[in-house]
Amino acid sequence: MGVQEMQDFKLKPMKCEMNYLSKSDGSAILAQGETVILASVNGPLDIKTQSQNVEKATVEVLFASKAGKPCIGDRYKEIIIRQTCETAVLGSLYPRTGISITIQELEDFGGLLTCAVNCACLALVNSGVAMRSLFAAVSCAVLQDGNLVLEPAAAQQADARATLSFVFDSRDKSLVTGFTEGMFSEDAYHEALERCRLASDLVFAFYRDIVTKYAPVV
Repeated sequence: MGVQEMQDFKLKPMKCEMNYLSKSDGSAILAQGETVILASVNGPLDIKTQSQNVEKATVEVLFASKAGKPCIGDRYKEIIIRQTCETAVLGSLYPRTGISITIQELEDFGGLLTCAVNCACLALVNSGVAMRSLFAAVSCAVLQDGNLVLEPAAAQQADARATLSFVFDSRDKSLVTGFTEGMFSEDAYHEALERCRLASDLVFAFYRDIVTKYAPVV
C-alpha cells in the first residue's frame, strides 16, 4: 500500500475545542464521529512522598464512564492511556511531581478508546507539558467477510471478527501502543497496522489545524 492511497482513506469527522475547562492546566473536548470525550490535565503537581519518583513525573489517569460506575474495562482504558502518555511526556523534566489526566466519556458510538487517547494528547498539548512527540490512535476492524475498515462504526465494531487499534508517534510514525480484540490472522494484523499508520497522518494534520487555531504563529 502506497502513500498515494491515503486519499482513499476516510476517518470519522473530528471536531475539537481546547481550553474547555477553566480550572485545569489543559483541557480538550474531542468528537470523532458521534463519540465524544472530554479530557483535562493538571500538573506538574506536588504529590505525596510515597507516590513520588525521583527520576520523573508520576502520570496518573482516571477514566470516568458515562454510566458513572467504575468497572474493569475502565481500569483497562486507564492503563492504555497512562502507558501511552508516559511514553510521550518528558517526565524527567518534572521529577517528584505528578501529572493527573482525567478522561470523561460523554458519548460512545464506537471507537471510544482511540478517541480518548487522541483527546488526552490534545489536552496535554493544551497544558504546556513538555512532550517528546505527539501521538495519534487509529483503529481498524476485520469484518466477517475478511475486509478491513478504518474507524468502524459501532454496529460494524460489534459484529466484527476483530478490532485492532494502534497508537503512533508524530516523529517517525513508530508504534507506541497497540491493543486488540477478537481473532485475526498475522496478515490481517500487518495490513491493519500499515493502514492505521498511514491514516495517522490525517489525525496529526487535524492536530496541527487545532493547535494553529488556538496558538497562531505570526
